[in-house]
Amino acid sequence: MMRHDFRHRVAVIAALAASVVGSSAHASGRGGHAQQIAQRSPQQQVSQQQGSPQSRETQVSDGALAAVISASNQLEITLAMIGRRQARSREVKDFAREMLESHSQSERRLGALLVRLRIKMEPTRVSTMLVGHSSLVAAYLRRRPAREFDQAFIATQVMTHRYALRMLDERLIPAVKDQALKQELQRIRGEVATHLERALAIQATLAKRETSFQRGR
Repeated sequence: MMRHDFRHRVAVIAALAASVVGSSAHASGRGGHAQQIAQRSPQQQVSQQQGSPQSRETQVSDGALAAVISASNQLEITLAMIGRRQARSREVKDFAREMLESHSQSERRLGALLVRLRIKMEPTRVSTMLVGHSSLVAAYLRRRPAREFDQAFIATQVMTHRYALRMLDERLIPAVKDQALKQELQRIRGEVATHLERALAIQATLAKRETSFQRGR
């Protein structure tokens, strides 16, 4: 029951992320292919978006797109702080520390770039709700028994980074207009992909460890 509740809450965040450009998500009809999208290159996504007349009709400001990235960073920072405090295994604790440092640095870089470009963040319903709903996942993690925490935390990291890739590939990078900001989003995309790869590897390690533990009981 608790696992189902957790997946539902993360699904809420995923749904918000998928709607970053509002009604165009429904117009394009691609909202249900998150994992396929995460595996595509930014170039493929740009080509796909340029080929859609409906996507060209929807104009989203760079400030609004930046606000979504900022909200994603804030989500990861919040979860990483919890992971750093509550993780038991060294690899999970180290991963949480790295996520805190990486996403904090990413947020600082983004802020400095926006100042230089004179682009003002424009909070949207999506970015605001993304930040607000992060408290639901944070509350879930804080309540996890110590023995369950590492697996729950890494599962969260896998899901949130997958959806961050989806946002970047399907919505943010193709829609951004300023080239300097586009380059920054592409840099962020590379970091997120690396984070996801590491989270998946740690998840596999934890699963093997749990299997060994169960067999030894």
